[in-house]
Amino acid sequence: MSEMFPVRVPEADDAPCVTQDFGAVRLLFMNNQRRRNALSMELREHMQRAMAEAIDDPAVRAIVLTGAGGYFSAGGDITSMTELNAVAGRPRMQRVHNLVRQLYNGPKPVVAAVEGGAVGAGLSLAAACDIIVGASDARFGAPFNRIGAMPDLGLLFTLPGRIGMGRTRLLAMTGRILDAATAEQWGLLDVPVEAGTAVQTALEIAGQIADGPPLAHTMTKQLLGRLPLSCDEFLAAEADAQALLFSTEDFAEGRDAFLQRRQPRFTGR
Repeated sequence: MSEMFPVRVPEADDAPCVTQDFGAVRLLFMNNQRRRNALSMELREHMQRAMAEAIDDPAVRAIVLTGAGGYFSAGGDITSMTELNAVAGRPRMQRVHNLVRQLYNGPKPVVAAVEGGAVGAGLSLAAACDIIVGASDARFGAPFNRIGAMPDLGLLFTLPGRIGMGRTRLLAMTGRILDAATAEQWGLLDVPVEAGTAVQTALEIAGQIADGPPLAHTMTKQLLGRLPLSCDEFLAAEADAQALLFSTEDFAEGRDAFLQRRQPRFTGR
């Protein structure tokens, strides 16, 4: 890697979601280390607030999501599910769906940095991000069926686009856990790295994204998020989005910088 970032790893007793800024990149730590960052209701609420703040902050152009303690997330907090029924379950899911929307539909690119494992709802969060960086010893799986549940937090929506319908069914119906090499081969893991380096690599990638044109990246993410569309529907949406970008200061700057053979200075306008 070309640059090392002075990451402050949260202590176990710190807030459930800890943030740190590196220029235009915001790093978000899920911090429920005693339970391998299981998604307690408290952690979910803190993450939604932290994501909203990052999205609303004009100084932030890219986001990195990871877990503290060397583990991304072990998924849902099963200890909080003892009183669940059809009446209570629906609003519980709807509340956490806001977080999925922030990751998948939000205007800013999100890079997941997976150390240890992304399992169950932890995999759902990673799959909702734009890019997944994973350590060589990381594990990935969706064993919801082990507790008589189906994959949630949008996983049955995001996962087929990454690994295909058949492999999604295989993971969902067997509870199989993938090692990093298999996850890369299947297309689930985008950037494989050595153990212990996922956060640093994710910050480097997010920094490269943050140096680029934020409006163009937003349009790119939003159009990809609208798939699958018919060819005609997609081309119509593409024409609308690109026409808007042609009118921005960033496009004029990028065009002029290319012609002048210099690095562009994008401002998000």
